[in-house]
Amino acid sequence: MRGEPLSICVAGTALTVEVVSDLPHLEALEGEWNSLAWGIPWPMAQFGWIISAARAYQDDRLCIIVLRKSGTIQAVAPFVLRRYGLAHRLECLDHKLSEPQRLIARNEHYLQLLLKVLRMARYPLLLRGSATTSEDVHEFKRLTRAGLWVEKTSGSQDSFVPFSDIGQDLEERMSTKRRCTLRRKRRAAEKHGTVRFTITRPRPDELPELLDEFCRVESSGWKGRAATGLQYDSKRSSFFRMYSTRMAHEGALRLGFMTIGNATAAVRLDVIWANKSWELEIGYDEHFAHCSPGLLLSHEALRHGQAEGLLGHHFLGEAEPWHDTWAANKVNRVTLRYYPTTMSGMSALFQDALSRVGRTIRRRRRLLSADGKGAPGKSDAHLKENRTNPMTAT
Repeated sequence: MRGEPLSICVAGTALTVEVVSDLPHLEALEGEWNSLAWGIPWPMAQFGWIISAARAYQDDRLCIIVLRKSGTIQAVAPFVLRRYGLAHRLECLDHKLSEPQRLIARNEHYLQLLLKVLRMARYPLLLRGSATTSEDVHEFKRLTRAGLWVEKTSGSQDSFVPFSDIGQDLEERMSTKRRCTLRRKRRAAEKHGTVRFTITRPRPDELPELLDEFCRVESSGWKGRAATGLQYDSKRSSFFRMYSTRMAHEGALRLGFMTIGNATAAVRLDVIWANKSWELEIGYDEHFAHCSPGLLLSHEALRHGQAEGLLGHHFLGEAEPWHDTWAANKVNRVTLRYYPTTMSGMSALFQDALSRVGRTIRRRRRLLSADGKGAPGKSDAHLKENRTNPMTAT
């Protein structure tokens, strides 16, 4: 999938297909990419996100498929070509960031054409986290007879809190029990010192020091013990520093800090796009876990966003019970897979089947371990609880 741009005719439309396989060619597309994606209400479709991910993660071969008509970009598939078992598979170049993924097209017509070009490429394809109501899923379903499969990921959801009425207090969305919990946690925090919240859109020159503090807190606690925080992942940290710098230049980066006395108790990093806030990273100091600093900071960030006139807040990643503090709406997501009738397609299908069997066996072993003497099972359960409920909002 390399070489000079190729002129083809798809469904009666004359197109030029270009495959971008190196960073200099991707960097040269910035202006055109921005013109295509600017109206898409999705920060991960924007050039700043894509180029930051491409620079941070260079282990896989870029394979960005660009569709042009009359010289103008009409659709893009921001992919890499990854080794997968005995074959190669197309995946989104930001796949290691674990955020919902999508194709980028000017309209539904060019999305259809992009999918047909991807089918002609004859590579297996994986697209994770597409909203069930998105055009991507709709068009995939229309092409199932050509070998495109839609696989529903059971229970995969993320959360969105709409700010439907600017004049309405955010707490009016909350139950009496949730409001009481917030006040109780705030009082618990105040016993340790003065509580302060800072929600700011930093200037680029302010960013390095703020990000250092953010990474320190985000990488503490269980993330430190598991070595999964930003301070332990140089590539992920590099991505967030590059992306944050770009967004700070655009005035679209928002950082949040909660301090108790002189200590930073919780941190958060959001991006503002399409008049909504999008949560990318959060963290808190476990010394203050009993007063749920992440929950308190999230509440202040949502209040701040509503006061600014934003339309709502996206909790990216998996939906968590503490998101229901604000009666969050749930967005169901699916994984889209394509297996062409080729050796690589059948190899990818076989590899996926093996992976599924392996996950099932490991899950059953964990259940058996938890039903036994208990030590491994309890340890795993404690780690899972900390990971899935980082705000300790009880």
